[in-house]
Amino acid sequence: MDRHGGEVPANPEALRALPGIGEYTAAAVSCFAFGIPEVVVDTNIRRAHARIFTGVALPGQTYTAAQRRLARDLMPDTDDDGGRRACAWNAATMELGALICTARSPQCAICPVADLCAWRTAGSPPPTEEQKTRGQAWAGTDRQVRGAIMAVLRRGEPVQAETLLAGLPLPEAEDDQRRRCLDSLVRDGLAERRGDIVALPGVLGG
Repeated sequence: MDRHGGEVPANPEALRALPGIGEYTAAAVSCFAFGIPEVVVDTNIRRAHARIFTGVALPGQTYTAAQRRLARDLMPDTDDDGGRRACAWNAATMELGALICTARSPQCAICPVADLCAWRTAGSPPPTEEQKTRGQAWAGTDRQVRGAIMAVLRRGEPVQAETLLAGLPLPEAEDDQRRRCLDSLVRDGLAERRGDIVALPGVLGG
């Protein structure tokens, strides 16, 4: 609200300067909302790229420099149509990975690019240990604590900060982690604090 007059910015650099917006989100918003041909790479796109063009089952846990170069090189030329084909390429590849080239049960029989797939040509080898992904831990993370705080604030009533933090059903969360997470929510504009009273933005009034 303060920086852009209540409007979502189109420029990816402006988007990335906002709290909580990273490389993927900025590129996706610029591309899908504003038609700017940014290179969009999510988990589904990484997997489709890995199988079709490099012949491996899974892209691994880390978005590598080589994968970033591949994604950039695969983007259609934007000179002739202002980026429309490039944005359509991002959307199509994302849908391909989400619906057809899935992690556990890829539907190669109906895949529109099966004949071009290096992984299928190689006999669809299983993933190596290095390629396998592991689920991100949740219990004890700042994300869990922030979510618990927001669950209380969504009730709509202002609450004393210390009462809020002490009452979180997270016995494993230390006091400093609870305070740090509350401070981060206020800093990100997701909560508002006046003195020792905390609420959702706008609840405390003018």
